[in-house]
Amino acid sequence: LELIRTLLQAWKSIVGITILSTGLAVAYVFYVPESFKAETLLARVQEESSSTSSALSQFGGLAAMAGITIPSSSNVERVLATLESREFLKNFISSRNLLPIIFEDNWDKSSESWIEIEGQEEITPEDGIIPLQGAIEVDKDKSGLITLSISWADPEVAAQWANDLVQQLNGQLREQAITDSQKRVGYLEQELAKTTLQGMRAVLYSLLESEKQKAMLANVNEDFALKVIDPAVAPETREKPKRKLIVALGGVCGGFLGIFAVFFAQFLQKLK
Repeated sequence: LELIRTLLQAWKSIVGITILSTGLAVAYVFYVPESFKAETLLARVQEESSSTSSALSQFGGLAAMAGITIPSSSNVERVLATLESREFLKNFISSRNLLPIIFEDNWDKSSESWIEIEGQEEITPEDGIIPLQGAIEVDKDKSGLITLSISWADPEVAAQWANDLVQQLNGQLREQAITDSQKRVGYLEQELAKTTLQGMRAVLYSLLESEKQKAMLANVNEDFALKVIDPAVAPETREKPKRKLIVALGGVCGGFLGIFAVFFAQFLQKLK
């Protein structure tokens, strides 16, 4: 009864602190910039390597004696590591001219030039890597599906970046695979020219056929590493800030803070 009486006597202080905390929460939610999340659902493209596996199982010993090693299929971890690598993001920023969007506060749209700020160096694509890395989120579930999401203030930009990232990643990995296959084909043809053993020639022919098949598939398959199941679209609702939740938490915290302040003031009064 004494505690309840204390709270009733100090209700103005509790209400005042609650209103102040709620007001700060309201000011915060309108101060924090909005962020929209665009998501695209991806799946790993399964590579056909049956011929290579068959050749290695039949002539594995001969291939080892000749020093021939066949690289393993590109796994999803390597693909995702490439997606989040600094070099890939730097090329993505440069090819799409994203610096005016990433640093829009320093860009004058009317004159299409950077706003000169004293003491600030020229903005380069490397400066945009960290903000872009912070906007990218990759989630892989147990079934092997991959969700690539981009969080940005403009929903249209977020959706476009998500789709463009996948497109550029597939293009880069496809070109790299074609180049590697051409190098391996050249090497295998050289080995065939100087090899007389029938067993070794058989494994070299099989490996050569496999490499040519990989190069052909890479040339005709646009979704080389990741297949788009559900492309990203501009989200209609913002991801953050969650205004109602923040304001409600601000009011609840303000109420608890007010009660604590009343009890603490009473404690100090009794202590004196």
